[in-house]
Amino acid sequence: MRTTSLVLLLLVSLTLSAQEKWNNMIDKVMNWPVIGIVLPTYSEETNWNFNGGLQSCFNMPGEATPSAIRVTGYYSLNRQWQIHTTGTLYMAGKIPWMFYYGLRYRHYPTHYYVTDSLNGVHDYPYTTRGFDFTFEPMFRLPNNWAVGPMVDFVWEKNNLRDTCHSYMGPGQTLEWGLGLATMYDTRDYSHYPTKGMMFKGLGIYYEPALGADYRAWRLDAEFRHFVTLWQPAEYKSEFERVNKSLIFAYHIKGIAVLSNQSITDMPIQIMPTIGGDELVRGVRSDWFKDNNLIWAIQGELRFPIFSILRGTVFAGVGDVYNTDHWKWGVPKVGYGLGLRLSVNREHVNVRFDVARNNLDNNWASRDSYSFILAISEAF
Repeated sequence: MRTTSLVLLLLVSLTLSAQEKWNNMIDKVMNWPVIGIVLPTYSEETNWNFNGGLQSCFNMPGEATPSAIRVTGYYSLNRQWQIHTTGTLYMAGKIPWMFYYGLRYRHYPTHYYVTDSLNGVHDYPYTTRGFDFTFEPMFRLPNNWAVGPMVDFVWEKNNLRDTCHSYMGPGQTLEWGLGLATMYDTRDYSHYPTKGMMFKGLGIYYEPALGADYRAWRLDAEFRHFVTLWQPAEYKSEFERVNKSLIFAYHIKGIAVLSNQSITDMPIQIMPTIGGDELVRGVRSDWFKDNNLIWAIQGELRFPIFSILRGTVFAGVGDVYNTDHWKWGVPKVGYGLGLRLSVNREHVNVRFDVARNNLDNNWASRDSYSFILAISEAF
């Protein structure tokens, strides 16, 4: 009996010691100013793809809201590569302000998809290199509002004219526009909210007299809402509360690109699309693209698993349409499961999602699945 008691006492001591070491290690990792990952992924478009990413969260002088800068890049066995950086900086002052930027350069062989009502989707391979830039400085107003101007720039050179006769656009596209952005934001955290909402609206005008190749208005609106369904009654820190909470989140988005010119001449680079790693996951990126994304709705149930590991179940539905040839079809649906690994105290996660869609019923085919790895939430 005494021996059994000693063994049990030893096991309890070892368990407590291991838990303390685990917690200490997590505390050290969570306080790193910069986090990064390098992991391989596979998709039909890229073959094996080697992804790398860095993200830094920090506070500007005198500002309580944390800023973030992210740099990602990849190189694939199909000789594709891309470098992309985004950031949101919050500045203190008599009139506090913030600005968002996005900068990307890419060079890769990819596919142009054409949807035919009789024969389905056709894809035409082509080679492209391009550069795009977005800049949105916004003044933060009382009652959680912000407003400011924005600049959007898109340049791409491709050889689609040589490979696809149905593509009527130029081999080189230059679009840049000026616009206005407004936002209402009550989220408790920008990276992984547990409550609150966010509305953002954009209006951008592309004008040939200013150097753009095509005259168009782009209208973009989205709404995000986050609700804590359950949280622990007792928790040692706010970080632990977020990690152990059960959260429901949903996202509604609509985009329209309108013009008085022929839509057949509209550059595909400014057309709305669904699919990819953020909007209606499970649908292949750029598979469906047209001048109007009338709606897209997606939701997630985010639940705790263990310590800094969380899971999610998600689904999304949406579609794109052409204003010259309006035709309703079966909406595109994406759904799947995911894991989230917390990597710092600002609730930044490494995201891994596995998704499918309602278009491919071949469950045994590897190509019918989408595998997504990112250092950010889909929304």
